[in-house]
Amino acid sequence: MKKSLLFTILGAFVLFGCAPPCPECPTVDMSSYENNKATLEKMFAGFESQELDSTILAENFVEIGTGYEEPDRNKEESLENWNGMMSMMSMNLKNAVYLPGVDTVDFALDGSVRYYGTWEMTMGEATKDLMAYGSMDFNDEGQITNLQHYADFTATVKALMAENP
Repeated sequence: MKKSLLFTILGAFVLFGCAPPCPECPTVDMSSYENNKATLEKMFAGFESQELDSTILAENFVEIGTGYEEPDRNKEESLENWNGMMSMMSMNLKNAVYLPGVDTVDFALDGSVRYYGTWEMTMGEATKDLMAYGSMDFNDEGQITNLQHYADFTATVKALMAENP
C-alpha cells in the first residue's frame, strides 16, 4: 500500500513537473535598445580613444546638469567640456552594465539606455576609479538627445590633481 501511494505521488510529480509553469512570455522587440546601446558604446569608446564622434549626438542634444549648481549643456558646450576633460586625463571603462529603459507610464521599452559602470581615470601618474550611472534618450535616427549621469567627477578630478602637483 505504501509503495503504490509512493509511486502515485512520484508519477504525479513527473506528470505535472514536466508541464510548462506558465504560458509563453511575449516576445519583445529589443532592436531599438540594441541599436541605441551600440551608439552609447561608441560614445564610450570615443572617450577611451579621446576621439568623440559628434554625429552620434542630435542637434538638439542636452546634457542635463546633475551636479551641484551644474548647468544643462547643449551639444557644443558638452563637446567642449568633454574635449577639455580628455585633454587632462585618459579614461577607461573597466566594466559596464547596460539596461533598457522603460516608459514611466506603461513600462514598455522606450529605446532609452541606462548604464552602471566604473571608469578608470588617469592623470599623470595618478589613477582613480569613478563609479557612474547614466541614462540616455535617443531620437528615431539613433542619435542621443539627452544624457544625464551621476558620479562624483569633481572629487575624482581633485584627487587626481592632488597626486599630480
